[in-house]
Amino acid sequence: MFIRQLLLIGWLSAFVAPAAVTRPVEFTLTRDVGFGNEVCVVGSHPALGAGNPLRAPKLVWSPGNVWRGQVALPAGETITHRFIMRPYSTSSWGNPALRTDLTGDLTVSAPAHTPAPWTGKTIFLHSSWNDAVIRYRDITRNGAWLEAPMRVVGPGRNGSERLFRVDGLAAGGSEIEFVFRDASSTFLNAPAPPSSAPYAGQQPPYNFRTRLDVFFVQDQQVFNYRPPASLSAARTETRQVSSTVAGIPGRPITIYLPRGYNENAGKRYPVVYFHDGQNVFSPGGPFGSWDADRIATFEISQGRMREAILVAIPNGNSYGSDRLQEYLPDGDSITVYGGTTVNHPGRASAYLQFLLANVAPTLDVNYRTMGDAANTMIAGSSMGGLVSDFIALQRSDRFGAAGIFSPAYWAAPNYVTARDGTERRPVRRFLSMGTAESSTGESSSNVYWQGALQAYNSYLRSGHAVGGDLAFEGVAGGAHNEAAWARLMPAFYAFALDPWREAQPLAMEVFPPTVRIDLVDPSTNSVRLLFDARMGFRHRIQRSDSLAGWQDEAEISNVEDYWQVGSQDLPLAARRFWRLVVDEP
Repeated sequence: MFIRQLLLIGWLSAFVAPAAVTRPVEFTLTRDVGFGNEVCVVGSHPALGAGNPLRAPKLVWSPGNVWRGQVALPAGETITHRFIMRPYSTSSWGNPALRTDLTGDLTVSAPAHTPAPWTGKTIFLHSSWNDAVIRYRDITRNGAWLEAPMRVVGPGRNGSERLFRVDGLAAGGSEIEFVFRDASSTFLNAPAPPSSAPYAGQQPPYNFRTRLDVFFVQDQQVFNYRPPASLSAARTETRQVSSTVAGIPGRPITIYLPRGYNENAGKRYPVVYFHDGQNVFSPGGPFGSWDADRIATFEISQGRMREAILVAIPNGNSYGSDRLQEYLPDGDSITVYGGTTVNHPGRASAYLQFLLANVAPTLDVNYRTMGDAANTMIAGSSMGGLVSDFIALQRSDRFGAAGIFSPAYWAAPNYVTARDGTERRPVRRFLSMGTAESSTGESSSNVYWQGALQAYNSYLRSGHAVGGDLAFEGVAGGAHNEAAWARLMPAFYAFALDPWREAQPLAMEVFPPTVRIDLVDPSTNSVRLLFDARMGFRHRIQRSDSLAGWQDEAEISNVEDYWQVGSQDLPLAARRFWRLVVDEP
């Protein structure tokens, strides 16, 4: 645990825009842009597409030709933007030249947030070099390449290694690209990515890239905690799961465990459950592979994804499962023509019960899962994307994020109608669709595309914020196959398993919290304490009359917003001491 024992410790007063923290900002424009066109918001900041109209957040139409929508922007920052008009058909969406500016430059300011407890980036490096320099650039702000010397702050893991540190680089929350070098210009680069679709065309030498503010680099890997001297590699293992749900057979599931699972014995992990599990991990199945395990290993190693447990749940005749029924919401049915006509009524609620009653308990009992909704996710493609949307909507109390890849909404018109009439649920949704989607069930790419846009509009209309709890990845030329979904995995992981959305143990260690007296009120015989509270940690105010023994007096453990100022009113005594105790996650 980390303990701050003395009261009157200075509070940070200089404001540093915490770019990692975002706030939803409402955009509204009244304009008739004609059928088939959409209104988007584009700006130089990555949250508004970094100038690329293909990545500019789309607003949703409402009667009176009012276009509106919320976009998550960096707290405390003023962003320049324009409203533009773009066609959104499958044939024209991918052409960035097909844009019309509807306004000139405008500005909008996101609400401020409590300043970060640090300034810029703090980076540690284990290396056998005698000296080290970091070469870096701020990607978020399109900064130039800069260099900064690192200083030796201690020994490394052995007699030939040193621990280097550098502080105050770039802006807090920004994404930086960086490499290290010594005085003789020997470079330390990032490792090679897996040879799969998302990284096609990249050439060595590779650079590191992360949004973390306080991190450790060891053996070409990035950590938001002080890592053990060596870590076990990521691995997969298989377990047989029986079923207690009628008509839903049991089957083997494959579990991915991240790096250091053995050594970090006290750590619990978020979980992502994938449908069509036979195609999810390398080498995949007859339709190819998402390569979700190898991509996760690489993204985790570079500080762009939380360490997580991934679960691949297969389907197929060898298990006696009916994929169409399991993945189709109740109340809809699908007819398949294969010489004879077979009707498949939806039984997704039964499949959901199998996940809740059999699969999830298998994980929770045998592995160190976090278990709460905020750290439990569901993902799939096509019919698997449809059932992911259904599950998240039905049980947002159990699944807090959904990866909805190329969803087959055409198969479930009754569900779509019900979904569009449902109020906003606390679910973060990653929605993706290509412009060249087709399948054996639906050959029209336009049907797929329009179904995804309808879902996006529905969620935006209900109050979701683009970049906050809603992401849409439109892929020009994107097809309906495993290779296309593999290319989206880094973006999905960065959204659903954003490393900022967990406790930051190294930041807590290097920049421990402060506590101070804010107000003493003799009329009520009370004192108000303010303290630095961090997401993912348990904070306890303890009291003592003599410094010889301590007793818990108050607790705060539900910090959900990165960092914030905690406040606690306490009874005042003639002589009393307080301290803040922070328990590790």
